[in-house]
Formats: sequence, C-alpha cells, structure tokens
Amino acid sequence: MAEDRDLHEDFRRVRPALEGELVRLRAREQEDLPRLNEMFDDPAVLAGLMMPFPQPLAGIREWMERTRGQDDQVHFVIETIAGEAIGICGLQDIDPRARQALLGIWIGKPYWDRGFGADAMQVLCRFGFRQMNLQRITLHVYEPNERARRVYERVGFRLEGTMRRAQFVGGRHVDEHVMGLLAEELSGG
Repeated sequence: MAEDRDLHEDFRRVRPALEGELVRLRAREQEDLPRLNEMFDDPAVLAGLMMPFPQPLAGIREWMERTRGQDDQVHFVIETIAGEAIGICGLQDIDPRARQALLGIWIGKPYWDRGFGADAMQVLCRFGFRQMNLQRITLHVYEPNERARRVYERVGFRLEGTMRRAQFVGGRHVDEHVMGLLAEELSGG
C-alpha cells in the first residue's frame, strides 16, 4: 500500500513533456486564431519577426492549415497553466539526418517580462531534445531585441554569429544574430 502511494507521488513530481512552470504547449485550434491574431498584429510583436506586416485573420488561418501535418515542422500554441492562449512557438526546417531544427517564438505584448517566454523556450527545447531526438536547435534574433536575446541566453543559447545589416526593422537596417543550443547545454533541462 505504501509502495503504491510512493509510486503515485513520483508520477505527480514528473512534469508532462509539454508543460513548464508557467506555460503549456498544445495543438493549435481554430478558436485560438482571433485572439492570437489580435496579439500578433501588435507592431512591437511584429518588430521581432520576419513578417513585418499585420495579417488578416484569413492569413493566420491559411498559415495554420498549410503548416499542419508537415514533416519538417511542428508548431504549438503557448498557453498559461490557467488555459489562456498567449502566443505561438515551434520548430521548423527540421533536419532528421543532422538532428537539428530552427526555433521560432512570439508572445503577445501583455505577457512580456513575466517569465512566460523563458518557460516556453525551456519546454520547447526540452521537447525537441528529448522527444524528437534533436542534438541542436538554432534561432535568429534581431540586434534591437535585447529582451529576447537575454531570454535565449538564460535558456542556454549561445551567440554563434552575426549577419550584418541582414534585416530592415523600424526604418533601418539591423544586424541579425544567429544563436545555437546543443542538447547538453539546455539550462534547467
């Protein structure tokens, strides 16, 4: 009897693969799109992404349908533990031979500076390394986005290179930093 109780307690301590301290990653659903699209259209959010223009709801819906079921990418809704959708993250350009992928993430501005981004990054990277058997995850971050770069470094990403004046953001050309993370470098993994 005590052994069963101990086993039950062990399972309660194990966090599900797609859940962190603050967020859970889950499948994208049609009902998420209006809320996510509204947060995505914020100029502050768009400034950190390769897509600098707001999208109509039909645009995010088309993206969701086009990317569903692709072998070289996986995308998730980021939601708070309480169940509130706050952004999207994913791994794309998945290369099974080299066991690497490119990470993308965005979170709605009302949820910035509250730990959600770092937690989502931890969960996504842990999933990539443990469930997908990746050995490397890469990401790109624009030079003005110091907030994101600090989060990435806290997770364990390292600066690997800089593409000078590679992007046009806020009316000027900016550097684009390439950062990488190896499986054994994941902080708190």
